[in-house]
Amino acid sequence: MLAPDIIKQGLSIEKEVVVEGETRWVTHADDQSKPLLVVEYGTDFYALPLYCEHAHASLLEAKITDSGKLICPKHGQETDLLSCEKSMKVTRLGETFRVKKPELIATKNIESGLCSADDSDETAVLKAVNNALQKKVLSNLESMDAMLSQVEHQKVELEESNQHLVLVNELIAGVMNSIEEFIVVTDNVGRITRANRYAADILGVRIRDLVGRSPDELLCQEALNEISENFPIKNWDSRPYLYRAIYREKGFEQEIKFRNLSDQAEIKDERSFLLRGTLLFNHQGKEEGLILSATDISLLKEKEKVRRQKDLEQHILLLKSTLATLVQGVAMFDEQGDLLIWNEQFSQIAQSNLQNIDLGARYQDLFTQNTLVQNAQLQPSSSQLLREKYRWIQHQVNGSIVECESSPTPSGGFVISTRDITQSRRDEEHIRLLSSTVEQSTNEVIITDTDGIIVYVNPMFTENTGYLPEEAIGRKSSIVQSGEMSAEFYRNLWETIKKDNCWKGEIINRKKSGEKFWQSMSISPIHDETGAISHYLSLKSDITKQKEAERQLRYQAEHDLLTKLPNRPVLLAEMDSAIDDARNNHCFSAVLFMDLDNFKDVNDTLGHLSGDFLLQLVAKRLEQCISITDVIARLGGDEFAIIQRGIKSKHEPSVLAEKVINAITTPFRVDDHLLHIGISIGITLIPEDGLETGMLLSNADMAMYEAKAISGSHYKFFDHDLQLSIQRKRLIESHLHNAINNNELNLLLQPKIEIHTGHIVGAEALLRWHSTEIGQVSPAEFIPIAEKSGQIIELGNWVLNQALQLIKDWCQKGYKIPKIAVNLSAVQLKDVNLVQDIKKALEHYQVHSEYLELEITETAAMSDPEFSNSQLSAIKAMNITLAMDDFGTGYSSLSYLASLPIDRVKIDRSFVSDIQHSNEARGIIESIIHLGKILNKTVIAEGVEETEQLELLKRLGCHEAQGYLISRPVASSEFIALLGKADS
Repeated sequence: MLAPDIIKQGLSIEKEVVVEGETRWVTHADDQSKPLLVVEYGTDFYALPLYCEHAHASLLEAKITDSGKLICPKHGQETDLLSCEKSMKVTRLGETFRVKKPELIATKNIESGLCSADDSDETAVLKAVNNALQKKVLSNLESMDAMLSQVEHQKVELEESNQHLVLVNELIAGVMNSIEEFIVVTDNVGRITRANRYAADILGVRIRDLVGRSPDELLCQEALNEISENFPIKNWDSRPYLYRAIYREKGFEQEIKFRNLSDQAEIKDERSFLLRGTLLFNHQGKEEGLILSATDISLLKEKEKVRRQKDLEQHILLLKSTLATLVQGVAMFDEQGDLLIWNEQFSQIAQSNLQNIDLGARYQDLFTQNTLVQNAQLQPSSSQLLREKYRWIQHQVNGSIVECESSPTPSGGFVISTRDITQSRRDEEHIRLLSSTVEQSTNEVIITDTDGIIVYVNPMFTENTGYLPEEAIGRKSSIVQSGEMSAEFYRNLWETIKKDNCWKGEIINRKKSGEKFWQSMSISPIHDETGAISHYLSLKSDITKQKEAERQLRYQAEHDLLTKLPNRPVLLAEMDSAIDDARNNHCFSAVLFMDLDNFKDVNDTLGHLSGDFLLQLVAKRLEQCISITDVIARLGGDEFAIIQRGIKSKHEPSVLAEKVINAITTPFRVDDHLLHIGISIGITLIPEDGLETGMLLSNADMAMYEAKAISGSHYKFFDHDLQLSIQRKRLIESHLHNAINNNELNLLLQPKIEIHTGHIVGAEALLRWHSTEIGQVSPAEFIPIAEKSGQIIELGNWVLNQALQLIKDWCQKGYKIPKIAVNLSAVQLKDVNLVQDIKKALEHYQVHSEYLELEITETAAMSDPEFSNSQLSAIKAMNITLAMDDFGTGYSSLSYLASLPIDRVKIDRSFVSDIQHSNEARGIIESIIHLGKILNKTVIAEGVEETEQLELLKRLGCHEAQGYLISRPVASSEFIALLGKADS
């Protein structure tokens, strides 16, 4: 009990913590050894012990009910802050708390006054007191009347305010519906709260059908995909794509098409809208949601389409006019080699007037099959011209020499220019020709001289980089360099093109705004009439989106999509790298293989969504544990792994493992639940434990399962003894499958006696196994393996059948036999077919249930108390005796014993072995015996090996005993012989 008088100096604050929005303090009194917890309830502060005395669990984050009860997070124990003797009211004074003194009510000492007054004054004193009380009551009544009046006044004001709010909402709805524009309003998580009639008509539904929906549902898939690419999902942000887009981009505008939400699939609206979005804030500046508005721009788009068609026709006309002014002959062919556009100078190649060239003339007719050309057979075919550039000299029959140059066009055709090689200023005219033909290209076209000085750029260059032609021409092409590419990259590029070769590749360039972007680039030399390189032609296209898509695909291939951690292939690659470092550089690394404890319980109880969220929280904590050189990966399920690089000793993986365990065992908050899980870690070292990835993972996995067997957040290093132990377990598990078929199992019986009489009152059936391959195997070794592998059910049925067969044989021979006890494992107790299997076995062997006793361990019963109770009750209903084995070793034995239908309680041998030397063990045994008597249960002690132990048990009042002092486990024939001796 916390006594206010012993806390003299007050409570000093050691730590201040906020729990679910409320502040709590860990304090310590100067004259107290244990810390105290101060919580706030109502308008008062209360101090109580920080740790629960029953479970020694911290109450720092314990919940407080509305009635002032603080609930222990471990076992649910309730502490009433208002009445519990361990709770004390305190008051806050600066950085300390002090005990709050009870308030003293100032009263007149009437008794002393009466004692000193005459009897005649007694009535006057009482009247005075009565008058004072009446005045106080009247004053209180007047205060209550004033308070009620104020409440009524506030009620009227509230009703008027609500009516005003309804009118305002109606006004807003009326205004919105009167606007012939799409309007939708959402809350701050992206759910639609309002929409006008125009929006509902566009979407083909009623206004109320839109409320509560996500705005993403209103957009057609193409528009939604475009928004989601620019604003991808973040694991912390569950709002709709459209909400995140407007949140991140001020003045959001985008052309979209809406989805028709009606049930009539044939209704289709192809209208285009300009969607605008604005965040909505209240008068306090808090974000309340967003407003979406959209304007029908279908008519504008149609007009724009017509205008573009006219512009295209004008461009073609302008192109023809331009070609007519050139001194070169120019012709454009489509991908089939048909002539599309040509100028008058080109007619010279066919030795014909412009009017005599058919519109459908083909390249073969004009070049490769023209009888007026002397070397037509040496000229390239149209298929070659479609693939790459060509340059050739053509000798005409009339003696003129024409230079021909071809270039594939982006549209799939090719362009041929012809000129007399004697003409001057060939390079300038050639550049003008190229400029005219690539003006509409969707690729950047840049022409530089041999020093890299820009002499021409097309409009796409300006669109991509932001540099106007006058800002670029005359400057070096390096103005768009980003600094991301190495000096060697540019050196190789220039070496290639200076050798008269084409260069192709990908490069990161920089826009005028400073933004960096990816481009696919090709550079080709341009030659003069002597064949020397005079210029370079560079074609570029923006591939930033393609690169981002590749990056996303690569990320998805290398990362776990749930936790965003690297996945198994990345871990294996890092392990290969660590192995190479160990071989070549003598570096040491460690692999930590981790598996969460009790994670399946979270999935089973809270669902997989909560389980997935928990995995994400675990991943974040694990990332905080590692250094920058370490690699963490999720292998699948609840398995994770860490590669710790460059370690100097085993101490470093140990420190990391302890750091991970501390991080994971700290409770997680998932929704309204505070979850406690653990983690088991297996550690293997590189190169000490191997230089092969599969072997290292297998070793770490073995070590992890060994750590998990310790039960409860441990780590273990792999060693060869562990490997031998695991190989031994696997060998036992393998041979155990054939133990029954090979007749390798044997059933022994260990007698139980009544202590005061020494008579045999029962026996425990014990399973023994002598393998023909392994030899004698201890039950302590093969029973846990059988439980883990699931073979225990088959072994348990074999033991039950053998015991019932013995009972049947003894009954037929007329032996007077006691109860035979058969052990049930925790796995069997969880088997839904257990009760039916026992009933069928009793019926098969025609044995009365009064001869059978079933033993269960306390741990098995407590693994699932509710289901265990139902199983045991069903068995008890068959008139089968039940015994609880290893009693006293569980974590809630005394509190749960009374609720189970148990007939016998077996004191664990660990207490019996210490009864002579340990007062604590003797006290526990005495308590169990006393409890058994209170609950009317028979108490039996197992593991009795010495006479002194038996005598002490007898004096303490224990009913029965079992152990080597009475008899070792014996064969059935020897047991019958012991029964005969006991009867005689």
